[in-house]
Amino acid sequence: MNLAKQELLKGEKGKKALEYLTQKRKISKSILDKFNIGYCPEDVNHQVRGRIITPIYDAYNHLVALSTRHLDENFKPRFWHESFDKGSYLYGLNHAKDTIQNVQKVIIVEGEIDVLSLFSYGFTMSVGMSCSSLTLFQISLIARYCHEFYLLFDGDSPGKTAIDRMMRFYSKENLKSFGLNFYPVYLPEGHDPDDFLNKYGAKELKLKLKESRDNLIGRKK
Repeated sequence: MNLAKQELLKGEKGKKALEYLTQKRKISKSILDKFNIGYCPEDVNHQVRGRIITPIYDAYNHLVALSTRHLDENFKPRFWHESFDKGSYLYGLNHAKDTIQNVQKVIIVEGEIDVLSLFSYGFTMSVGMSCSSLTLFQISLIARYCHEFYLLFDGDSPGKTAIDRMMRFYSKENLKSFGLNFYPVYLPEGHDPDDFLNKYGAKELKLKLKESRDNLIGRKK
């Protein structure tokens, strides 16, 4: 990503964007730097003006595409990204893979902001899906590093439906036979991962993760 776009986030023109990320979404500045989050001001003659810019890298730090969100929640379309094969990449894997391998687990979330928030709270084994559900290719990428998958999606109806769909996919593809374990983590209604963290903190999320694992293991006994 153009370094100038990253530096603009820290300047006067990026003040509102930085406040949105650090104060509303509670993402630490060090994590914004780590992930090269940038901003394109409103006065720039470009289609991504007024947008937070999130570069997407592969597991080896090669830039794949840029993803953006407009600061105005009512702007249409609010989200825009360059075209890429979404099912072949996981957001944040380049930063998360070492921790994933060390702790032998991964937390999978839906969005980029969720990954940034989880990293800010110390959950550096987190990655984001670039599509609506995990693909076999994405699963194979993670399986290089660990065999425990925690599905931490939004606590609304679509999020719960997505978790249930992934658990059916897990059974249908007989992924257990490959030594993989999927654990569904259900958040309270109306909470996405970063909302939950900002309201309840890291300790409560750790309990949620443990609960999801214990419940599934208990049902199998």
